[in-house]
Amino acid sequence: MTYEQRKQERQALIDHLLAQDWNVFGTLKFVNGRTVGRETANKILRSYWNKVDRVIYGKAAERQNMRLPCWCFAHEGSDHENFHVHFVLKADTPDTEHMCCLLNAVWAQHHDQTAPLVKNWIMPVQDRDAVASYVNHEYWRMGSDTILDELCWDAEQSDYAPNDNYCQQQAHRIQRAASPLWLKQAQQALHTQQARYEACGDLQMMERG
Repeated sequence: MTYEQRKQERQALIDHLLAQDWNVFGTLKFVNGRTVGRETANKILRSYWNKVDRVIYGKAAERQNMRLPCWCFAHEGSDHENFHVHFVLKADTPDTEHMCCLLNAVWAQHHDQTAPLVKNWIMPVQDRDAVASYVNHEYWRMGSDTILDELCWDAEQSDYAPNDNYCQQQAHRIQRAASPLWLKQAQQALHTQQARYEACGDLQMMERG
């Protein structure tokens, strides 16, 4: 494949992503991205997103196949060996920052190979163009392998009308999934990450930090 073809494919992917509705950008890391292995990582990621969907949508996640609109991308880092995942999603809670904290808290507790709160970074999106370009920056090397199709879920696939008790039930599920202490610690991590981003304004610098 020529450079020009790869460039056109990458731009088409960026354009498609920008046409979707998302307001959260995150990076999920592992305790050791060099040893976790892609197969194991994918299993952990699938079970994580399934859990998040159940927390947000309850039984509708299974009965009505409800999923958070989400797009996931595998990255291997500058040395091609540090596996981690970038994602964008549409928060389905009134408070976007709270959603970021919930996602981090659930990931950090999910498996003995998932990274602690301070190693992941999940924030409300400030610059959609920069994020769309960044999550695809390893497309030059990995091509379509960077797209984790089995973890992606387009917004139009969701069709759910919550009942009157939806918000109350969702709040109860969130409380069970992440205690106030975990959410508080995740909030501290979020504020630290936001301060770092405002200071440097560069997503790649954030990842290396």
